[in-house]
Amino acid sequence: MHEFSTRLTYLFQKYYSGDASAEETDELMLLVRRAQGDQQLTDILKYAWENAAENHGFFSGNESETIFGNIIEHTSEQETISPLRKWYWWRYAAAAILILFGLGALYKFNDKDIIQQKTAAAKEIPNDVEPGGNRATLTLADGSTILLDSASNGLLATQGSAKISKNSDGQLTYDAQVSGASADPNQINMLSTPKGGQYQITLPDGSKVWLNSYSSIRFPASFAQNERSVAITGEVYFEVKKDKRRPFKVQFHDSEIEVLGTSFNVTAYQDEPSSKTTLIEGSVSLGSKSNRKKLVPGQQAAISNDGNIRTADVDVDEVIAWKKGLFYFRDESIEQVMKKASRWYDIQVEYQGSIPLRQFTGKVSMDVNISELLNMLSYAGVNCKIENKKVIITN
Repeated sequence: MHEFSTRLTYLFQKYYSGDASAEETDELMLLVRRAQGDQQLTDILKYAWENAAENHGFFSGNESETIFGNIIEHTSEQETISPLRKWYWWRYAAAAILILFGLGALYKFNDKDIIQQKTAAAKEIPNDVEPGGNRATLTLADGSTILLDSASNGLLATQGSAKISKNSDGQLTYDAQVSGASADPNQINMLSTPKGGQYQITLPDGSKVWLNSYSSIRFPASFAQNERSVAITGEVYFEVKKDKRRPFKVQFHDSEIEVLGTSFNVTAYQDEPSSKTTLIEGSVSLGSKSNRKKLVPGQQAAISNDGNIRTADVDVDEVIAWKKGLFYFRDESIEQVMKKASRWYDIQVEYQGSIPLRQFTGKVSMDVNISELLNMLSYAGVNCKIENKKVIITN
């Protein structure tokens, strides 16, 4: 019995650290599942769980007991699912619930987990909301608009000398035949995504741009000979084509980024306390109304409303996870989690009573219905329900 308990503690610790092999993960998942209706096995699992948690110092005894109870409770709810679908759900749910810690939860998924997550059978919830997708509106200089998600592939319009096309992969491309002295700077176009939308565009100079939900970019149909200038709102990722003769400038709020050729991410939502610029590769010069900074790859600059710039080293994979189809949370409150969710699922969020004091860290696929995200939050004790595209959270 002692060897069995030691083995379980080892499996929990490996899973906590993210070092468990596929075979070790399967072994642990199967044992937790078998604990249903077996009090002796449940007690052994609980003992091993607490030993592993204590060794890592993640949470107190009371918190450990509460979380373990949530695991057993939520696993029991899946007994009505058919055998095959139950197994997929179990792999998905266990990946979420076996790494709960502290006042929040850590959800760790490797690539295999994410693929299974997309096919998982989550508990059905009335009024469920599907994830966002490739949606955007193009507004031309004359004020006419093109709804890109319903537009056919091929040539959409001409703007000055630029040919505007939608590719088979759903991307927007500008082929500018004229630039420099012949360009018309008044031919300003705007690409905008709604809540629940993302889109990619190739600008007239060949630079590639990705827009997250509820974002926009304004740009000329053909860039001038001395500079390339765009203006954005929301969150936008850039891969700027190098051109030493024409610096690339990005304007947002009262700030401006200047580059020659590089990759970077800008977050400039109006409802955020600061705008953030994260450099992926190359170099950028970032200026506000009262300050200016140069960034190196892996650095993020946060600009407050008064123009003050603070820089810090960050995990770039976390910053651009949205571009790869992932929510990436790191020590984020329920309010921060739901703010991201509200943009992607185009929902309203209402808090009834006090706001739950929990923090969440981890990765979740953006290609799932909101019910699956809410199910994960429920493992950490967050009570929520959906009513007509509104998520209501109670404490």
